[in-house]
Amino acid sequence: MTHSPDVTARGAARGVTAPCPLCDRATVQGAWCPTAGDGPALLTVDAEDCGIGGARRAARAYAAVRCPAVDAADVALVVSELCTNSFRHATGWWRLRLHGHRDGLIADIDDASEQPPVPRLPDVRNGTGGMGMLLAATLTTTLDVYVYSGGKTVRVTWKAPCD
Repeated sequence: MTHSPDVTARGAARGVTAPCPLCDRATVQGAWCPTAGDGPALLTVDAEDCGIGGARRAARAYAAVRCPAVDAADVALVVSELCTNSFRHATGWWRLRLHGHRDGLIADIDDASEQPPVPRLPDVRNGTGGMGMLLAATLTTTLDVYVYSGGKTVRVTWKAPCD
């Protein structure tokens, strides 16, 4: 289910739900325990649908509605950084998949490069980058990279704080 950013934000606000194929992955099932009836809406945004700014706005709106316990500004910043990394260091194509549960949020950013991200020292003097992976690792609960034939997925999770 792919939407333009404005349609996505409206859909998230209405609580549109769709089956979440990501929850079937063993890596998610082991760490996340959705409760009965918790069918998360899956937000998918491709580079072809919108720019990185559109993905950032859609992710922020989605997080605010679907998982308000997670900081939507952190979600927007991490999505922006990881999509930018895919754009700059891979082939330019990326796909964001975001879904929330009562206990947290998961974002997958896919691209067509089989090279895992290489963290580097941030260039704070000339502003040439190096902050994306550091920010993502700092502002999320987990950061994992899955490399496969034809590309990779960077998965980040935000665990909602306990009451």
